[in-house]
Amino acid sequence: MGGHEVIYARAPSHLGDGVMALPALAALAGLGPLIIGAPRWGAELYRDLQCAVVGPESRVQADIAVLFKPSLGAALQVRHIRRRIGVAGDHRWPLLTDVVKEGAHQSDTYRSLAAVLGAQAEGTPEFRRRASDPTVDVPADHVGLNPVSKGGAVREWQGYRSLAGAVRGPVVFYGGPGEEQRVAAHAGPHAMNVGLSLAAFASALSRCAVFVTNDSGAAHFARAVDTPVVVVHGSTTAT
Repeated sequence: MGGHEVIYARAPSHLGDGVMALPALAALAGLGPLIIGAPRWGAELYRDLQCAVVGPESRVQADIAVLFKPSLGAALQVRHIRRRIGVAGDHRWPLLTDVVKEGAHQSDTYRSLAAVLGAQAEGTPEFRRRASDPTVDVPADHVGLNPVSKGGAVREWQGYRSLAGAVRGPVVFYGGPGEEQRVAAHAGPHAMNVGLSLAAFASALSRCAVFVTNDSGAAHFARAVDTPVVVVHGSTTAT
C-alpha cells in the first residue's frame, strides 16, 4: 500500500460492534490518513485514534474503503472508491475488490479486514478516560444495572428490580439516549442515569463495583473501560 493512500473505514452501526472494531481501526490508523464514517457516538469512541470522523452517510474521497458495516448499502455508498474491502454478505460481493471470509467471532472478522492491508490489530478494545471528561455524581462501588436492549423486551431479563432490591449497597440503573421510560419501568424507586455521553458513562462505570447488563453495546463499552461486567444472556426470539 502506498504511504499516502487515504483509507475510509465504514464503522459498524451498533455501539458494541463499534467497540469491538477499535483494535482493527487503530491498526488502520497506523498506516496513514484514515477517515472513519460512524454514527453519532463515533467521534467520542474513536477520539484517541489518528483519524477524522464523519457521519455514516458522508460521501468521502479516498483510495481504499474498508467496510466494517456488512450491508449492501455500505458497499453501494463507496462504489466510487478504487479499492473496496469487506465480507461478501447481503449480496454485495460484486461491489468488492477484496472479499474477506467472516471469522468465528466478529472481532476476528474485523482483524481480518485490517490484515488485508497489512495492518495487524493487537490487544483488546480500550477506552481511555481523560482528566477533562465530565464527572457523574454516582456512589463509589455501586452496582450498575443496564436493563434494556436494542433487541427489544424479548431480550431483556425481567429480574433487574428484584436484583436491585437484594443488593446490599447503592444501585444505579443506566440506559441510552431516549430510553428513559423503558429504564424507569425496571428501576422503580432506584436511582437512574440515562442518556450519558460515552465520556460521562465511562466516568460512571469507573465507580461501579460491577456492571450487570443484557448483551448490549453497553456491555462491550464497560469492558473497554475495564469495569467488571456480568452479562445476562437470554432469548433472541419470542419463541
